[in-house]
Amino acid sequence: MATIPIISPKAPFLGSIPGGLSSGSVVRVKCVLNNFGDRCQINLQTGAALNPRDDVLLHISIRPQEGAIVRNTLQNQIWGTEERYGGCPITYGQSFVVSMQLEWDRFKIAINGEHFCTFGNRFPNRQVQFVSVDGNCTIDYITMERGTTITHGSPVVISNPGMIAVCPPYIPPQPYHPSGSVLYPPAPPPPPPPYTPSAHYPGLPSHPPPYPGYPHRPAHATPYSAFTDELRTKFEKMSHE
Repeated sequence: MATIPIISPKAPFLGSIPGGLSSGSVVRVKCVLNNFGDRCQINLQTGAALNPRDDVLLHISIRPQEGAIVRNTLQNQIWGTEERYGGCPITYGQSFVVSMQLEWDRFKIAINGEHFCTFGNRFPNRQVQFVSVDGNCTIDYITMERGTTITHGSPVVISNPGMIAVCPPYIPPQPYHPSGSVLYPPAPPPPPPPYTPSAHYPGLPSHPPPYPGYPHRPAHATPYSAFTDELRTKFEKMSHE
C-alpha cells in the first residue's frame, strides 16, 4: 500500500497517512477530470477497507455536470445527510486542487487556493488514517502537511503546496488601564424604585396637603354669629344719635 505524499498515482488510489490526520493538518489532492460527465471522489476514512468501505469522516464527490461538489459522511455503511451548496468551480479537462484542513469540530475545504466551504466534523472522536481517490480522473499528486491547531479565524486560503495561510480573526481594540487590566464600560445606573402611592392620596404622586389659610377654607371665614352681633351694635348706635 502506498503512503502519502505521492506523485502521479493511478486512480483508483488508496494511501495511508503516516500517524493519522491531526487537527490543523491539510490533505491536498491535485487531479484532472478527463471527460464530460465524469466524477471524482475523495474520501478521508478511518480504515483501509474499500468494499465494504470503512467509515468516512469526509466524502467529497466532484460533479461538474450537476454543478455541485457533494460533501457527506459514511458510518456503518450508511450515508449521512448530503451538503451540496456552493456550486462547482471545477471544469472538465482543467487541473484543480482540493485542500482539506481538519479542525477538531470541522473541515475547511478550499478549491484552487480559494475557500469553498466548511463541513462539520460529525465524528470528532475518530481519526483519519487513509485517503482514497477514485473516478475517471488523472491524479497529479496527493500531499499532507502538518499544521498548528486552528480553532478560530477566517477560512483557510492555500496558495501553493508548501504554504498554509490563515487570516486571524478581527478583534476590536480594547482600552487598557496602565496596570494592564481591561477597562470595561461603566455599568448602567439602576432603574428608579417603583412609585408607591401616598396613604393620603392613593393612586396619585405624594404631595403635601393644601396650604392652610386658603380663602375657601373655614379658617379664613368670619363666623356668622359674630357678623350679626357686629351689625346689631352698629344699628343700635345709629338709632341713638
